[in-house]
Parts: sequence; C-alpha cells; structure tokens
Amino acid sequence: MTISVPPELAGLARAAGVRLSHRTYEGEEQQVEPEVVLGVLRALGHPVERPADAAAALGALAAERARRRLSPVLVRRSPDHEDRAIALSGPVDPDRAWLTLEREDGGRVRARVSEVLAPGPHPGVSLARLTGSELTFGYHQLVLEESGRQDRALLVSAPRCPVPRRSWGVFLPLYALRSTSGWGIGGYGDLAELGRLAATAGGSLVGTLPLHPVFLDGPADPSPYLPVTRLGYSELYVDPAAVPELAEMPEAQRVIGSEDFLEALRAAREARSVPYELVAELQRRVFQPLADAVIEGPWRTDLRGFADSHPELVAYARFRAAGERYGRDWRRWPTSPPAEPGAESPLDAAARYHLCAQWLAWRQLAEAGQATPLYGDLPVGVHPDGFDPYFEPEAFASEAEAGAPPDPFFPLGQGWSSPPLHPEGIRNQQYRYVIESLRVAFANVACLRIDHVMGLHRLYWIPRGFDAAHGAYVNYRPDELHALVALEAHRAQAMVVGEDLGTVEPQVRETMAEERMLRSWVLEFTTTPEAPLPEPPEHCLASWGSHDVPRFAAFYRGEAPGRGLRPEHPGAEADPVVPDERARWRVALAAELVERGVKRLGPEPATGGQPPAERTALAGCLAHLARSRADLVLVDLADLWGEVEQENRPGTGLEAGNWRHRAALTLDQARSDAGVSELLDLVGRARSAGPDERVGRP
Repeated sequence: MTISVPPELAGLARAAGVRLSHRTYEGEEQQVEPEVVLGVLRALGHPVERPADAAAALGALAAERARRRLSPVLVRRSPDHEDRAIALSGPVDPDRAWLTLEREDGGRVRARVSEVLAPGPHPGVSLARLTGSELTFGYHQLVLEESGRQDRALLVSAPRCPVPRRSWGVFLPLYALRSTSGWGIGGYGDLAELGRLAATAGGSLVGTLPLHPVFLDGPADPSPYLPVTRLGYSELYVDPAAVPELAEMPEAQRVIGSEDFLEALRAAREARSVPYELVAELQRRVFQPLADAVIEGPWRTDLRGFADSHPELVAYARFRAAGERYGRDWRRWPTSPPAEPGAESPLDAAARYHLCAQWLAWRQLAEAGQATPLYGDLPVGVHPDGFDPYFEPEAFASEAEAGAPPDPFFPLGQGWSSPPLHPEGIRNQQYRYVIESLRVAFANVACLRIDHVMGLHRLYWIPRGFDAAHGAYVNYRPDELHALVALEAHRAQAMVVGEDLGTVEPQVRETMAEERMLRSWVLEFTTTPEAPLPEPPEHCLASWGSHDVPRFAAFYRGEAPGRGLRPEHPGAEADPVVPDERARWRVALAAELVERGVKRLGPEPATGGQPPAERTALAGCLAHLARSRADLVLVDLADLWGEVEQENRPGTGLEAGNWRHRAALTLDQARSDAGVSELLDLVGRARSAGPDERVGRP
C-alpha cells in the first residue's frame, strides 16, 4: 500500500532530516505514515499538529537558517584532503567583514574576508589562506564579524582513527566477575587481574560492558545500556580494599567490622545473581562516613581538585541527592538542585556521597587502565530519567524514543527507552555534550566500541504515543560526528570498533572503512551447516557471540537467537530451533575440524561441565577466529567453562534476570583452571600463527 504524505509536510520533513521511507530487512521500501512524520517533527521542536501547519513551520525553519552566516560546526579532516572553502550562507561585505581563527592552543589569526576569499562561484573563504599553514588537530573557533555582529562556528580539525593493531583479548562483564574478596560484584581492580590472565596466553585486551552508573531504586534497572549518565563511572565497581583512606576512618572501620554488616556481606558474596541493591547498600554504609570525613579532612584538596576539574559531576552529585529526596522523575520535582557547573553551595550528605563515589571510581578505573589495555563500550543512549537529559536538555529530544524498526527477531520493532540526541540541538551547542561523552568513554581504554554505530548517520525515532513499528529515521551529520570520534580516538590513541550488526546501509560501512573504524563480526550469526566456519572479513572485531545472544554451549545444544523471549512476544518464534538443522550443523562443524586436523579434546578438567565434542567444537571455532584476518578477536571467558545463561534476553523484562548473571567460576578458579588455560593457549598460538597459517592441534 502506498502512503501519501502531503507535499508541504514532505518538504518540511526533508528539510528537518526526517526520512519518509526506509528499507526493511527484506529489502522492501517502507513508507512512513503522515501521523508518524508529524510526531517526529513535533519531537524535533516544529509546531505541527496537522499537515496544514507544515508550510508555516517550513518558512520559519528557512528564515532561521537564513540568519546564519556560518554553520555552527565546520569540519576539516587530515592533510591529505583538499582545502575546501568555508561557505558563507548569509550576505557578507568582504571588505568590511573580518574572520578570526581562535586556535585551541590560544593562538589567533585574523584577516579581512576579502583577503581570504576562495575562488569559485559560491561565496566562501579559504582556510589555508587564513592560517597560512596546516591546521593542527583540535577544536578551534572561527569567528565572523561585521558591523558589530558576530557569528561563531566550531572548527573540528581531525585525523582518521588510529590504525588498528592485530591483537586479541578476553571479555567478561564486570558485574559478573566473582572473587573471594569482592562484595558480591566485580571491581575495577579485577580488570587488571583479567588482563594478567589474558597475558599468560598472549592476549592484550580486557573487554567488558559499559561502566556507567545505573538506577538501583524504584525499581532497579541494572542495564548498562540505560545509564544514569555517560559522563561518569559506576560507584558499584569501586573496590573498598583499594581505598587507602578507609584505613584511617574509624567510623567506616566500625561499620565494616559490625556483625550485621558481615552477615550482609556474606549474603552478597553467596548470592546466585548479582545483588545490585545489596551491594549499593553495603557501599553506601561504608563510603558515606568516608565522604563526610573527606569533605573536610586531609584529602579535601584532592577531592576539591577533582570537583573543580569535573563541575558536571558536582551537578550530577546534586542530581542524585535530589532524586533520593524527591524520586527518580526529575520532571516532577518541586524544586531543582543547582545544575550550573561550579555551583559553590554546600553539598548535603547524599551529594557528598555521590561526589566522593565518582572520585573513587575515576581513580580506580584510571589505575586499571594503566595496568592493562581495556576494551570499553559507549552505549547509544541514556535512561530517560537520567542526569544527562536533565543537565543537557537541548541535546535530547524528550518526546521520542530511540529504537529499531521490525526485523526477523522483533516483528513489532524495538523501543530502547532512551531519548534520542537532537541533531540540531547537539550542533547548536557545538557538540559539547557529545564531546564530553566521548572523552569519558575514551579516557582509560585502548579500544572503544561505539554501540549502534549507525546512529552516527541516522537513528530510528519512535514519537511519543506510537509503538516501535511506527517510527521514522532521522538524519544526523556523519561527517561531523565521525570527526569527533576520530579526534578523541587520536588523542587517546585508542582503536575504534563500530557495532554495525543488523540492517546497515552501505554508506555506513564505507565510511567506517575510510575512518579506519573496525566492523563487528559475530560467528554465531553467520555459521551454517553448509559453511560452519565462514571467514571473518578484514578490518573487523570478530567474536563467537555477543551479550544479546545465546552462549556457545547453549547454541551448540540447540538454542538460537530469539529463544527466551516472552511467549506472547512475536519474536519468540521468529527463529525457531530446528533440531535436525542444528544436528546437521554439529556434524558439519565436526567434519570441518577433522579436515583441519583439530585434535579432539577431553572434558573440561576442573568442572567437567562440557562434553568432549562440545569442547572440541568450541576450540575449533575459537582457533578459526584467532587465525583469521580480523584485526581484533574477543573471547568470552564464560564460554570457556561452558556457561549457558546469556547476559540479556532481548524482549524480556526485569523478571528475566537480565544483566544479573554471575560467572560460574571465581577469578581465582579461572586462573587455576587447566581447561581455561588450555583454550586460552590455543587462541594465543592460533593468533600468533597469523591468518595464513592453520593451527592443527590445540
């Protein structure tokens, strides 16, 4: 059925970057209904209640853009790109107007516009003529002045992402890690221990899920992909044993030594799933006295310096304190806490706690990053009740929800709860929020995964009042967003991986390749009975699976993506497991491994949980990935001892226990487990052999 969008409405949509159609996973053109277009446009801030309002809204948009003489953001890429003229969109008198380049390092270059005009039919200026030399990488300001009027633009001078280094590493969600000394959850210091475990076999990366704070009250939502903020780190992973100040805090020591605290600590350590709420309670009981003492004690200077360097986290601490007082939904608060950076009013007890917790988290994660190369993860969104939409409201479209259109696993589409970034809002603030989010994400990592990298180009918006099957794609500025990612990656000297799983436009992967951004490639998605070991492409990070799909053992035994959804969810039967098909796959994989000379393994020595055929299949798949052309290979540690529970079952809710699974082995057990060592050594040898060699024996 053809859906007709009125011409005036279509014109406004195109001008605002709203796509009127998109291709489905089956390759068909899907038209967007006029009501959905109106909803998305309203979420973008355009006053349209009906199609007839579109003409006036389009006129207002055109008038607003006509007033700009400079685009709010300009991009200049690495020196191998030609000198492009900077367009002047409004009327400018070249003899009376001046152009000033304010370099990030404090230098200034000023010239009359007539002196730096670029040749050509369209009005513009030559940046090369203005600077007289190559522009250093960084964030600069370009200022156009004429007759007392001033227009400013952010000028981003960026290289490509750092060249990926052929390497491999291990993966384990930090919340899932168990240790005999932990408080029911992994700690930042454990990342270094995982690094040492990987290094014994030649691995050089430790990967985990996003490490930002999450809401643990009313009700708890531990999803690392719905953080309270992308500007800070989770306090739950602070290791109390690595906080030297605690030793000099008598009140904190009394709490730790009390009988009821020790009993609660035992319960946290013995819990079958991650006891987030109990861990948060235990940490609060210990770190609140520390925060109260530090704020006036001998460490005040250190904390004050941290607060001065991170005024946004002072505002975050006040935000969390207000949430404890008034409830999570800040839109219903009777008053608002000071949100201005640098607010000097005294912090109450709750705010002191949250500021101190951030101070400790930043310190410990920095130490972990110095001890071992980390593979981080930047989520595409934040919690709708979180700090970021409160602190940077112009950066978000609060009347819409980001998500994905229908696909084979989710025939009704997906809504991710998070408000999408407003494409013009983030540009008008010169990407302040985006840059700060990237800096936090890159701060301590050697490699960063960009969740839903397609969102640098376009994002599926679901307007308020509609379900996930009724949304539209909204365009962003990929040239600008990719430049920001590349510049921050360059400054951190970190590799970049884009999560590009699912329906992806060709332009996205073409840009990723040009930017030296690695693709994501998952063997579980591509293996078939006809081709059990397909070759990963070049320029990718390869893995067996991901946190949203069955682990190797579950897949091998018969589970497939789509299993585990609520029975009433349409996606529950979208990819049913056909026993004969999975049996054919096992036979085909075994035959392929025999042909490659892979030796049959015995049962896993320590736990005995994996049958020999299953362990051999896992070993063969991991060796195949390791010796491939993929730049990076990531091994899920939990696969090595036969875990079957996946981290998240998409389409289910909190009742499914998502993001709460604890590893079956403790860190000490994993280090001493002969089966884990055997498989890690296999991966290390296969990786060292290179893509042109075959490893015949584990």
